[in-house]
Amino acid sequence: MRQLAKAQTRGRGGGSDRSVNAMLGLRQLRSPTWHVPVPFLTGENRPDAALWREHLANRRRMGKELSGRGVKDVPWSSTERLLGVVMTCFTFGLWIVSGGASIATFVLGGAWTRALIAGYAIASTMFPRGFSQRVYDYCARLEVGATNGWGLIVKGDVDCSSTPHLFCSHPHGLFCAGVSLNLILSKRALTAVRAKSIRLFVHSLLASVFPVVKDWLRTLGFQPCTAKHMRRALDQGLNAAIVPGGVKEVVFSGRVDRERLYLKNAFGFCKIALQTGAPLVPVYTFGESLSVGPDWVPFFELRRRLSYWADAPIRYLSLCQRWLLPFPNGRLVTVVGAPIAVGEKTERPTRGQVRELHARYCAALLELIESTKEEAGYGAQVTELV
Repeated sequence: MRQLAKAQTRGRGGGSDRSVNAMLGLRQLRSPTWHVPVPFLTGENRPDAALWREHLANRRRMGKELSGRGVKDVPWSSTERLLGVVMTCFTFGLWIVSGGASIATFVLGGAWTRALIAGYAIASTMFPRGFSQRVYDYCARLEVGATNGWGLIVKGDVDCSSTPHLFCSHPHGLFCAGVSLNLILSKRALTAVRAKSIRLFVHSLLASVFPVVKDWLRTLGFQPCTAKHMRRALDQGLNAAIVPGGVKEVVFSGRVDRERLYLKNAFGFCKIALQTGAPLVPVYTFGESLSVGPDWVPFFELRRRLSYWADAPIRYLSLCQRWLLPFPNGRLVTVVGAPIAVGEKTERPTRGQVRELHARYCAALLELIESTKEEAGYGAQVTELV
């Protein structure tokens, strides 16, 4: 009887623990479905949170697919996978903390610390780090996306062997993880589009100002996202990638109801394509916008306005995603569409030419998303251009 009573007590205690964990969301404190458990702020339990529910379903699908291949969902399931996870966490971790940490160190540090930081800033500005094809190829061979359960779908016939292309990626998310790891740093993807490399253009602070991360990104070929740098790269015959939505799109990531892409008033990439004659290639990553979980910070409309004004995202940032590491959580599926020809180079394109190309591009992007969302596992996704 005493043993039965103890068993019943343990059963009641276990049930209590499980109910507490369920209430707090701690039952999800494991890969690949954990996120910050604050549904009363994120709205993730709302009836219209369809995008979040599909994202969670794809996380579970990813886990089943890995298990079906006999792969444990841990970073150390293979040496190649571990190296890829370390590289990704190093990059995205620096992406978040580099700027703030360097400012804090400079302000709080002593005279020698400030002198070292200033010396580094001057030296790295005068002698910027250059692109290393060897390092790039090594990172691409790691196939970070594929080894961690992500996917790539190439729908169009993209041939970069003779003509440089401008890949336009959506949505931005927090890290541009899908386009970076499923396409730009993927040997099989580069082979599929017949490219030796693709240069991603990122925020100038990341590529030119923030210490350490700028040197690493430059080594991988990432460059400041300015018209001057992009035109120079394309004129030199290099393939380029851009996220047209930029900072204005980052603030929309983490919304749980539908996908919102900032594109209605983004025309610069079309002008550059016309000036260089580079075909536009629409690229979309399912799962990107929720790969760091729902954005639980309140006052969204105020944050959106401030983000637009400051040209800097004011949103939830986290270093704890998959495996509680700065590694995007979810099944990210990147879809590459067919190139959109822009014709001969036009040094001074008219506003009408830019708008006509922009309209063609938006239509092609939406068609690409709608035609592939079932295959990617997001059949009910609603996409809106803002």
